[in-house]
Amino acid sequence: MADEPGDPRQGRAERERDPPHSQRPGRPGLRKPARSAHLFTKESSTMTLAPYRLVWLALWVEASPAENAAFTEHFRAALAPHGEVVVHARGPFHRTPELLHFEIDLTPRESASACLQALGFDRVAHVWERPADGRAFLHPAVHGALAGETEAATAPRFETGDVVRVRNSSDARELGLVDAEVIVGLPDYDADTKPQQRTWRYSVHVEGQDETEDLAEGDLEPTGRHVQLYGERISITRDGVVDGAEALRGL
Repeated sequence: MADEPGDPRQGRAERERDPPHSQRPGRPGLRKPARSAHLFTKESSTMTLAPYRLVWLALWVEASPAENAAFTEHFRAALAPHGEVVVHARGPFHRTPELLHFEIDLTPRESASACLQALGFDRVAHVWERPADGRAFLHPAVHGALAGETEAATAPRFETGDVVRVRNSSDARELGLVDAEVIVGLPDYDADTKPQQRTWRYSVHVEGQDETEDLAEGDLEPTGRHVQLYGERISITRDGVVDGAEALRGL
């Protein structure tokens, strides 16, 4: 496929990649592109906040599964001063079972950029990074962290894997997709637009095509159905048969 699973503008698959290196001296963390080009400055701090704001974090913690609940509450309490927090405890990371995997959605009280800066992240060439100075992030057991932010006029209406029907629009007619059912890939927006004015577009997977197409949110209507598009586990049986071959889509 043309897209790689990546945050809401990415989604869970990006967060399920291998954890970054520990934020310790001499071991800088994995660089990950931030999905918005909006930079926070003193001047921008006076701007109207985008109605939809999200800071997401993916954390890998050196701990046992028995500590899942305790770390869930610890992260929720530690981040609560910054906004509304939802912590998802994913359990042992499938590639590194000795690490627990947590995904955190934070709706900040201020701009998403200001929130990340308050959490100690710096923006370097469109990448949010924590300095490799040996300081712990949220807890000494945190082995690695990824972070990203999204700001738009509204929350995205569709999620990766939603089956949608294409409405009659100029773009749909040009692509020959009017009334076709397609699968939503990744949401996106124009990062050069002011955050409070951004609207959503989506890559969509079309049956029989290797490449995705791009359509505006208003060009799509829900069907109420959903499929797992990225991140499906695969295994090989004793007979050498691949199980879960849908995960091979795009390879």
